Amino acid sequence: MEKIWLHDNQTIKWEHEGERYCLHIRQDTHPENPREWDPDNSLTTMACWHPQHPLGDTNVTKGLSMEEFWQRLVRDNVGEDEVLAAAETGKLTGIRLQKNQENPELTDIYETVQWRTAIGISDPYESLEYKGVARAGVAQTLLDVMTVGHCMTLMEPHAEWIPLWLYDHSGITMSCGARTGQYADRWDSSQVGWIIMLKEKTMSELVAYVLDENGQRIKVEYPHEGGASTWSYKTCPLTDDTWRTRAAEVMADEVQLYDQYLTDNVYWYELFKDLSTDGKTPDWAEEESCGGFYGDELSTCGILDNLGYGLQEAIEAGSYEIGEAERRVTVSYEF
Repeated sequence: MEKIWLHDNQTIKWEHEGERYCLHIRQDTHPENPREWDPDNSLTTMACWHPQHPLGDTNVTKGLSMEEFWQRLVRDNVGEDEVLAAAETGKLTGIRLQKNQENPELTDIYETVQWRTAIGISDPYESLEYKGVARAGVAQTLLDVMTVGHCMTLMEPHAEWIPLWLYDHSGITMSCGARTGQYADRWDSSQVGWIIMLKEKTMSELVAYVLDENGQRIKVEYPHEGGASTWSYKTCPLTDDTWRTRAAEVMADEVQLYDQYLTDNVYWYELFKDLSTDGKTPDWAEEESCGGFYGDELSTCGILDNLGYGLQEAIEAGSYEIGEAERRVTVSYEF
């Protein structure tokens, strides 16, 4: 089906079952923030930090630095035994544990640090940060000082995440994944955070789509006696080998949706029906209206699924007309 790109004040006219219709597209000037639709049951967490724009899930980042946010993720999802084992086996770069010489039942915590100065970065050196910590308290002590990198090392078995890039120039737009195009601009773009999805939530709430030899999803028909069939896609449970790919797909889709909100790429429509009898001078009467369609491509933003009235069939047949609505202002006086 031919792609139809939407813009403000656009019209699409067609005929269906002897009736003439006109769809009037307008930009939705008061769209809902998709990150606020159902924050308590969201599949993902969008954690952002920006000095001027409140972005992402502000309810989970408010008052927290990047380090504090990631430290909380570790506390909520990684056991203390796992934290301790990672430190003891050297997985936490720059952190070393050693038995206290005076009391071997206690632990000394060493950290390798570097200082950034006006002439560059200093050579790394190791310092004793905590002396004589009880083994039961080592994990909690580490959590208070962990960097974002340390937290990512610990979260890697439990979550998937993608960096978020913001381009800020006469408006803002967001992308995720590889930093390319305008998001690589050294002056007007930067990383503002991450979108994160937990393995546990991915495995429990999502499935994988079964693909055919061409890499396309396999459709499944469900016949209904006395009614039209419904359709779905063939699926299978996620596994340890597939959950990350599925999580990445969901996160990319959610970032795209959020970017459509940020860029005012949201639309609503009014549907009009021609009530004229002579077929020459239209007499348009409103049939219905609806808003909150994210994206500027007619077949994917949801308008076609919501509307009906034979519009999809008209587009597939190429029997439609695209135009612009003409604004007319009528002034009346009452004395």
